[in-house]
Amino acid sequence: MNEPDQGSVVLIDLGYSDQVQSKLRPALIISNSEINRISRDVIVMKITSKEPRFRKVRITREDLLTGTLAYESYVQIDAIHTVEKTIIREIIGVLNKGKLQEIKNHIPFLFALDSSG
Repeated sequence: MNEPDQGSVVLIDLGYSDQVQSKLRPALIISNSEINRISRDVIVMKITSKEPRFRKVRITREDLLTGTLAYESYVQIDAIHTVEKTIIREIIGVLNKGKLQEIKNHIPFLFALDSSG
């Protein structure tokens, strides 16, 4: 498998927050592509077909440069996970730069960072 870039949509076995069960699901790579090449881990945000209550960004087929999602989906901004690249089953798509930037614009709020600098 090629190294995943920031914006790649991957299929992984992602654990639930109880750390007991997991589910095969799509996730968005949000960690920096340069770091992804040297690290054994990547940082992902969960993608779900059920609309989250909290901050989310809707993804449609038109938002993907390559690949496809079975359903209109949402990136769940507050569902961030660090995972080993070895659990990535496959890269199933790549998000366009505009949609990726929309998602990245939510990150400062999540961590209460000042995004003005």
